Amino acid sequence: MKNIIVVEDKKLSKQYEKRFVVVDKETGEILDDAQGYGYKTIKNAYSAYAYKTRDKSKDKERLERKKYIQRWMKEHKDFVRLMDQVAFEIAKGSWGPDDKFDAKLVKQMLRDNELKTDFTAGELLRVWRNGI
Repeated sequence: MKNIIVVEDKKLSKQYEKRFVVVDKETGEILDDAQGYGYKTIKNAYSAYAYKTRDKSKDKERLERKKYIQRWMKEHKDFVRLMDQVAFEIAKGSWGPDDKFDAKLVKQMLRDNELKTDFTAGELLRVWRNGI
């Protein structure tokens, strides 16, 4: 990331509502001002700028990975139905109060069903939660 700093913009700020902009430390050039409105917090300004200047090639990799896992899920519908069933049982309280449907449980379910994947149980769980 560039050498940046977030500063209060006096023109955009009001008496009781400060507004912040992202500025290049070396040149003083305003790099991001939230479309002329300024950001309400310093944290939001840093977060938005980081998002806007992220490496977009990784977005494509993540999307390809997600599609790959979705194809795997379509090929293993019985396992996905089992995930649905176990998650439902845990949610309605049929299991113990400390049981939760997490990556650790999904990993164990994959092992119990003798399924080997080249992605993590956490990745599978994330894609499953977001639906196909």
